[in-house]
Amino acid sequence: MTDPFDRDAEIQRFNAQGNRYVQARMRLESMATSEAERRVLAHILELTRQAQPEVQAVVEMSVFMDDQAAIFERIRNVAMPRQRAIAEQVGSLVDLQRQQTNQAVLDAEEAYLHVRTLMLSLGTLALATGILIAWIVGRHVTRQARQLADQALYDPLTGLANRTLLQRQLEYEIGLARRDGTSFAVALLDLDRFKAVNDTLGHTVGDELLREAGNRLLQAVRAVDTVGRLGGDEYVVLLHDITPEEAGVIARKLLDVLDRPFHWRNQGIDLSASMGIAFYPQQCDDAGGLLRCADIAMYVAKNSGQGYALYAPEHDQSNRNDLSLKSELREAIQSGQLTLHFQPQIDHRSQCVVGLEALVRWNHPQRGFLGPDSFVPLAEDAGLIGPLSHWVLRTALQTLLLLQRSGYPLEMAVNLSARNLQDTNLAASVQALLDEIGVSAKTLTLEITESAVMDNPGDALAILSEFDRMGVTIAIDDFGTGYSSLAYLKRLPVDKLKIDKSFVLDMEKNDNDAVIVRSIIDLAHNLGLKVIAEGVETQDTWDTLEILGCDASQGYLMGRPMPAEVLIAWLRESPYAKNLKRSLAVA
Repeated sequence: MTDPFDRDAEIQRFNAQGNRYVQARMRLESMATSEAERRVLAHILELTRQAQPEVQAVVEMSVFMDDQAAIFERIRNVAMPRQRAIAEQVGSLVDLQRQQTNQAVLDAEEAYLHVRTLMLSLGTLALATGILIAWIVGRHVTRQARQLADQALYDPLTGLANRTLLQRQLEYEIGLARRDGTSFAVALLDLDRFKAVNDTLGHTVGDELLREAGNRLLQAVRAVDTVGRLGGDEYVVLLHDITPEEAGVIARKLLDVLDRPFHWRNQGIDLSASMGIAFYPQQCDDAGGLLRCADIAMYVAKNSGQGYALYAPEHDQSNRNDLSLKSELREAIQSGQLTLHFQPQIDHRSQCVVGLEALVRWNHPQRGFLGPDSFVPLAEDAGLIGPLSHWVLRTALQTLLLLQRSGYPLEMAVNLSARNLQDTNLAASVQALLDEIGVSAKTLTLEITESAVMDNPGDALAILSEFDRMGVTIAIDDFGTGYSSLAYLKRLPVDKLKIDKSFVLDMEKNDNDAVIVRSIIDLAHNLGLKVIAEGVETQDTWDTLEILGCDASQGYLMGRPMPAEVLIAWLRESPYAKNLKRSLAVA
């Protein structure tokens, strides 16, 4: 017979297990998420449904029956097995969830390892990318730095050393010469007539000429020498370890390579250069002084037409004199130190004076009378050519008015410089003077040189066209000596050509000069222009010019340049003026 105490304990275990089952079921229901868990849970619920009547029967037996043995038997044989089956399913569900949890942990660890590997890979890639970017940026910065250095030290057009690099190289050469007891030279040169070519053919062609000139200079010097460009058409050559005795040979070699024609579109372009050379330590002992001395020598070469010149101390004194004259010229214009001389122009057919050329003189208080060649270039450099030309024009027109009122219907010729043709207000200024003084534009002739026209053909054409519309006569002075302007002659509103005296003076002795004079006269007449010859000093020259058909001449044979008071006396006494009065009387 079963002990009553064992039966009570079994019943209590049954009830406790049932409570735990209920609690576990509630937790499992809330935790079940996977398909397998839901299948096990469904099975548990089915077992629970089946066990529920038995549990209810046991409860009712315990309430209404006192037969403990029957109740125990029911619990042990029916209810407990069903609860054990449910507990086993619950255990299975717990095991399943534990397995899934373990798998989730493994998956999480695997995912962590994957993420860690990915992060390490990304970090390595980021590091490599950073290094690559830094390398690219470094190369770019290095290239930019190199470009900036090139821009700072080299001329962008020619690739030659610029002023900064030349200065450094000069200082290096000075240090080297001091150490070794040697000498070196600085050659400064510019291209003659470059501006005319640049203005005529355009800046693109001009740039090509500058590059070609630089290349030629590079090919002509040694590897130890330096070629640089200061700007414009100015070049510098540093000649390493050279003596003054060797300079002439080097200078001629450099000039020769620039004298060869430049070619553009099968067209030959002739240029030349002027060069000044200074030496260290014989003449200058610092970089700035060397360049200044070479610059002075270059202008000496340009003015002399010899191609090159070696610097000499007297050049410096001459330069100082020029600076002094520039400062004095402004005062001379304002204080009445300038005066005009007039040279008659005689017509070959009528033998009458038909015009005068006004020539400016400077009555310097210390240096005496100075001709225009002594100070007009200085006026151009000093920016005084405008005031000087205005004074000359005003004085010449006032003299012309006085002569016309005295019965001499003459024309007046006044010279203009190349700088005048850069003044866009020039025509308006001349018109204002004509109106102010009361002289007809038809009696004024403006003389310009070939080189003045070719310095700036575009502006010259515009200004001369304005003068043509005003009725002013235009003459090309010193024709045949400058850069050929035949291509422009047919476009310019020119009325006269003046044959330079260098051809006229020797035409009786030099057949070539005679041919040139004849060709100019024929050319002018074929273009419908008149011709005036300068430098007529003998009767034979006059006669020859008359035979060749020259329209008019001027020279010492007929009359020297003279001041206004002497001119008036000459007009009273000269047979050329008497013929003019007779022609007036007949008229």
